Amino acid sequence: MTPRRLLAVLLLIMLGACAGPAPSPAPAARIIEESWSMPGGPGPDGRPAMLKAKVFFPEGAGPFPAVVINHGSPGEPARQFMEMPEFRHVAEWFVRRGYIAVVPMRRGYGEMGDWPENPGPCADPDFLSAGRAAADDILGVVGRLRALRIVRPDRILLVGQSAGGFGVVAAISRNPAGVFAAINIAGGRLGGQENARCAPDRLVAANAKYGETGRVPSLWLYTENDSYFGPDLSRAMVSSYGDAGGRAVYILLPAFKDDGHKMFADAEGLGLWTPYATSFLEALE
Repeated sequence: MTPRRLLAVLLLIMLGACAGPAPSPAPAARIIEESWSMPGGPGPDGRPAMLKAKVFFPEGAGPFPAVVINHGSPGEPARQFMEMPEFRHVAEWFVRRGYIAVVPMRRGYGEMGDWPENPGPCADPDFLSAGRAAADDILGVVGRLRALRIVRPDRILLVGQSAGGFGVVAAISRNPAGVFAAINIAGGRLGGQENARCAPDRLVAANAKYGETGRVPSLWLYTENDSYFGPDLSRAMVSSYGDAGGRAVYILLPAFKDDGHKMFADAEGLGLWTPYATSFLEALE
């Protein structure tokens, strides 16, 4: 049995059946790209902050399933100079499969001002609050998408990398309406100096806390040579999440180039993780 087939069987057993078919690959067609403003978490005045977003459409009137693709964090102060993320290769992969792909920039990135995801000092990080702040932005976008006629309100997928993956896990801990699945790629948070892993026990505990309430099926993908979250830590995170009640399937992928943490942002990484994403979505038909 091939790895993809085995994963599909395991997913069917572990996750059970979910309503609604997964979208099938669409024929090659023109992809429409637009820039939008999307509501996120609360701004300084208490009203939803408006987030910049790139939106990629398949041709047609829909309604289409949607995927919200969430970026990582370069840390402080680099996040102030972060460029608008596109993940064009990832967005196009999903659009070819019939999705609308939305890539928002969360609060505090690419601009001066408050950064609600700041986990605090390395010696005393608050990963739970950092993840919940990211979740506020992610779910603000989800709420807007569900109100659009072009989007299927019951078929929204969350995908995130690094801090974005951690935010996705925090988001599904709330079991948001319309979100049928999530894919966490190299998810986690650091805090403190860049590339310094701070308080890994707290990171594991935060995932356990999210797992206490999260019941959305999720796929967790990490690589053998992730410089941020190595195999021991990624296994500990997903184990704590699952032991607490969360629904997750964990895949440890082979090493990718010089640092697997960069796989998602690299178009050459598509061949490594998308077969598992395909099996995951097919198993939820």
